Amino acid sequence: MDGNKRARRRHRRGIETLKSVLIVLLSLSAIYLALLSLDYSKVSWAPLQGVLSLFGRQPEQAEADPFTPGQTSITPRPVRIAVCDGVDRFASQYDTQQTDQMFDELVILLTEGLAGASAPQEVSESVWRQALQAPGVWFDFLGTFPLDALYAWLGEGGVNPALTHSARQMAVALNEDGQVCLYYHNESDGLYYACVTTVVYQGHMDVLVSGYGSNGASFVFEQEEESGYEGLDPYVLLSASALHPPVYHASNPLGEVDDTMVSELQQAVSFQPQSNSVYPVANGIRIREGRETLEISRDGTAVYHAGDSDSFRYPIPEDGGVLALIEATWRLAADTVGRWCGDARLYLMGVENLADGSIQVCYGYSLNGAEVSLPDSACAAEFIVQAGQITDYALYFRTYEETGQTNLVMRELQAAAALEALDPEGRELVLCYSDAGGDSVQAGWIAR
Repeated sequence: MDGNKRARRRHRRGIETLKSVLIVLLSLSAIYLALLSLDYSKVSWAPLQGVLSLFGRQPEQAEADPFTPGQTSITPRPVRIAVCDGVDRFASQYDTQQTDQMFDELVILLTEGLAGASAPQEVSESVWRQALQAPGVWFDFLGTFPLDALYAWLGEGGVNPALTHSARQMAVALNEDGQVCLYYHNESDGLYYACVTTVVYQGHMDVLVSGYGSNGASFVFEQEEESGYEGLDPYVLLSASALHPPVYHASNPLGEVDDTMVSELQQAVSFQPQSNSVYPVANGIRIREGRETLEISRDGTAVYHAGDSDSFRYPIPEDGGVLALIEATWRLAADTVGRWCGDARLYLMGVENLADGSIQVCYGYSLNGAEVSLPDSACAAEFIVQAGQITDYALYFRTYEETGQTNLVMRELQAAAALEALDPEGRELVLCYSDAGGDSVQAGWIAR
């Protein structure tokens, strides 16, 4: 009898214990579901770590991207590269595949040159020209790149305080004293500089630059007098054969602002869909969070303005310097216009300090090593940074796809003659894809 009573009491205690456990689990589930609906960027997570760990999920994982961005990794690459062994020169331009392959083989010289560069010393233009003809490698990044940021990426976070300038064109070459130097043209002051490096030539650099031979490429300054190139910038790289740049189909991915596109774009720019106020405006929609606005238009543009908000949606570490500035803007550009740009590639056009104390960072599109010109001189992505955060940006969405066709452009000599008739001043002759908003683009010569 007593045994039966004890058994019934144990059974009741077991049921009560089970009820208690279920109540606790239901409570935790309710808390968990509530947390999923919060704007994680505005939550202090320290007191909640233990609760979330019960479900095997940490708060920092809640913001994981729902898609695989097209260009989130920062990969600055030159659009032109020339390698010289002191006698022969082999160069590549307007051919992304070949240029990338050469860069992969020779990037170690640029990385080592940036890593071991001493304080820059001003040199004459004649010394710069000698460097382009000496054993070494010349790089053209199309846009102006801060050298310290370039080294940080190529050198996986490396720092060299001697890299204080920005440059578009640079060379790692052997000088007359047998030293390997980093040479560059600082376009902001128009001067040329050389930094002695720790790069070893014998048995290292000489091996890397040998074996390419010559493909007939040359610089304008190497041409004879009365050659017909007098009207061009002396550092235009001339190809030995005719160019056949590819033709691309162009489209506007925002032509139809549907729910899926809007949702993906919101997440790419860290706007929370469930907390947004969305309403139509002329030719698109406007999304508001507090005083921040993001306007998405069917003409292919998206414009963000922080207002007087102090939300710091896009903070830039104050101690990160220009590297942090470019990392933050490049990532945002890559996750937006870079994701939808198709066969195009983003490149850093430049970083500029504005009169009001803000900083402007611009990115452009390039196709097969040639820049893309957008309507009204627009950038693919333009950012304004003030007081440690991105306060404004304008994105211009375009998608480019190869058609399998090419177009023949006139040779540089004929293009130079046409240019001289229009403008006798020395100008840079480059191929450019002019995108006026149509459904196809092809390359042609422009002077800049």
